[in-house]
Amino acid sequence: MVVQVSVSSYEAKTQDIAKELLQATREKRNFFAQMQDQMRLDDKLLGWTMSNPGLRVQLFRFIDSLPALKTKAEIARHLQEYLGVAQVELPSALKGILNYTQADSMPAQVAATTVSTAVETLAKKYIAGENIQQAVRNIEKLRKDKMGFTLDLLGEAVITETEAQSYLDRYLDMITQLTQAAKNWGLVPAVDKAGEEDLAKVQVSVKLTAFYSQFDPLNERGSQEKVGDRLRILLRKAAELGAAVHFDMEQYAFKDTTLKILKELLLEPEFRQRSDIGLTVQAYLRDSYQDATDLITWAKHRGTTCGLSAS
Repeated sequence: MVVQVSVSSYEAKTQDIAKELLQATREKRNFFAQMQDQMRLDDKLLGWTMSNPGLRVQLFRFIDSLPALKTKAEIARHLQEYLGVAQVELPSALKGILNYTQADSMPAQVAATTVSTAVETLAKKYIAGENIQQAVRNIEKLRKDKMGFTLDLLGEAVITETEAQSYLDRYLDMITQLTQAAKNWGLVPAVDKAGEEDLAKVQVSVKLTAFYSQFDPLNERGSQEKVGDRLRILLRKAAELGAAVHFDMEQYAFKDTTLKILKELLLEPEFRQRSDIGLTVQAYLRDSYQDATDLITWAKHRGTTCGLSAS
């Protein structure tokens, strides 16, 4: 039996298939364009994280795990696990790209690729270098643009005393190498002077919890003793080399203990005259105004002012 099919019917079917392919292509193109518009994380991610403490903690936990993730599906799954918890208030753009059900789906692959790229871009913007030599080169570029700096070490979370001692040793080495490099830096009045006073060219930032593995507000006195021993070593070395030290704040539960330890330490005769020390107040907290007021009163009592910055 011979079945006759008109050429016109083939043409109609071909056109239908072509239209379906074209529509699918347009939808995919629109999907990718939407993802790109939503996820300009290289510019927006830092602002989002700084305005939301819950997002900040979870995002940097994700970033810590990122180098160990080998596939896009693993990255996508970890994204949902870290950022899908209740305490994280996500911006609408992030909510949009995390709305997938399968870690190996197309939306999940796009989310993994986009976030990984954004993290890499952030790293290049905000991480000075993988080693001190890279850091020095980037610092020198900043100084040419009349910009100051304060440098800290990543990976400050410690769980053993061996790690805490290693962290102190790394800071001592970093300060030594930075101050050696600074001998070749010319004067930049915009960042090296405050009125008639010379400022330290080398500035570093530290977190107290990095110097004691069992830092705990419930053991305030024990934490103070252990942290204090290592901070004295750091401050002595910084004074010897002419570097300034800034103390960063951390999670809210540690704030009061951190401030108490620093206030008592910096009233000791050996450190009371030091003006090359800075304290950070997290300005987004409701009690930051009271903290700043208390620190100003404390500084007047101390007789020598410290730097006070808001984050």
